[in-house]
Amino acid sequence: MSSDAQGIATPIRRIAPTRRARYKAEIASVSPDSSRNTFEQYETCFLGVSLENSNFTTPKLTSMVKWISRRFGRCTVLIGDSIHRLTLESTQELPPDRARERALELGRHFLETEEKVFHEYRESTDFTFLTCAKVQEGERYAEFHSKLRAFFEEDEAFRSSVESFGHAYHRKRADGISGAEWEKRIRMSNEYFLEEFAIFACLKEQGLPVMVYPGSFSTLSEIAKGEHPGAPEELRDLVVVSLHLKGR
Repeated sequence: MSSDAQGIATPIRRIAPTRRARYKAEIASVSPDSSRNTFEQYETCFLGVSLENSNFTTPKLTSMVKWISRRFGRCTVLIGDSIHRLTLESTQELPPDRARERALELGRHFLETEEKVFHEYRESTDFTFLTCAKVQEGERYAEFHSKLRAFFEEDEAFRSSVESFGHAYHRKRADGISGAEWEKRIRMSNEYFLEEFAIFACLKEQGLPVMVYPGSFSTLSEIAKGEHPGAPEELRDLVVVSLHLKGR
């Protein structure tokens, strides 16, 4: 009980504790199909982290980290900071400098708040952390990015696949925008994927053969399946494991 200003006893409102959501990570798909029963033979993988994405709340992240800890001895956690600037530019209309500053800030915040999740499973798996910004500083990134941009311009099937992914993403957020704004968002989405794929190629080259992600990567999965033979070899040889997070 508590007392109000007149000294009259009033009941304290009790808020029932909410039950913390729990999830179980399950395999949704593996690309190429031939790696479905063999990818666990690899010792190491990398987990792609998309910032401000609902699949990376603490309970969902915990389910993925637990899943990884049962299969891999080492895992690099790739934090998608610098590439997230493109999302902020297109959906929040932030100027480039501010978008990049905010994206890097979000990356640091993710690591500060979620590092404990990885620490909990440190005895099973050696988790290390890497930012997209760091990868993009390297010469090999620039080389892969240049090759992918050229391939995008030259190959209609690859270009169509990348663009269709962007269309699907932005269609949900397209109410009230002009045709010019729509085209701008698609262009930025294309750039996002080309930068992201160049980063993935760098990680594969550095000895990380398996990518784990909670969701679909249609174009990347197509590359892994051999549907875009002109893509960099590092992407064609990458194993892409898509996870489904099941609430329980």
